[in-house]
Amino acid sequence: MTDIYQQRYLEHQKRKTLSLSSDFGISKFRKYNKKEQKLFFEILKNRNSQRVFNDKLIDISPILEAIKTAPSSCNRRAIIYSIITDKDSKELLSKLLVGGVRWIHKANTIILLAADMIAYKSPNEKDFMPYLDAGVIIQTIYLTCEAMNYGCCYVNPNIRKENKKFFKKMFSVKDNWLFCGAIAIGKYDKKHKSFNNNSKDKRQERENI
Repeated sequence: MTDIYQQRYLEHQKRKTLSLSSDFGISKFRKYNKKEQKLFFEILKNRNSQRVFNDKLIDISPILEAIKTAPSSCNRRAIIYSIITDKDSKELLSKLLVGGVRWIHKANTIILLAADMIAYKSPNEKDFMPYLDAGVIIQTIYLTCEAMNYGCCYVNPNIRKENKKFFKKMFSVKDNWLFCGAIAIGKYDKKHKSFNNNSKDKRQERENI
């Protein structure tokens, strides 16, 4: 029986074959001017991880729309996300997620990412492809947040062994899902210093940290 992921995979293969065997594409395409290109690179350079937030509300609808545009392996779109906004759940996550201890609960919104492992048929890709697919979404969220003047920070999926079963139960993580981490999102009063400038001084500064 063909599941939704296999169906998407087969449709992708058809498009791939078509693109390699014919004049595939649109006749007119969007050309970005110098100002737009400069703005994009500013977003890339200024993007960083923000772990301090204020209590102002945010609108995550543009972020959710951006997630839909993120590419995935063979267009299977196997990354499932859940939105956490209630106080108790956020405080619980601040205790369960090792990388989020003492700060993640202060974010306005936390997005949990999980890969539906049913989507990955080949044993050769199960160890890495889910994390690659999640990583593309993570970067998409980072850049969208930067453009919207929101702060965000990725928290790796590290959960202590004795807490994993409880975590899966509390946040409805199915047995066939692979938890790929969380992203904390919120507004900030002061932005953390960015280390994305690749100048010699910045590289030296990073090496001394």
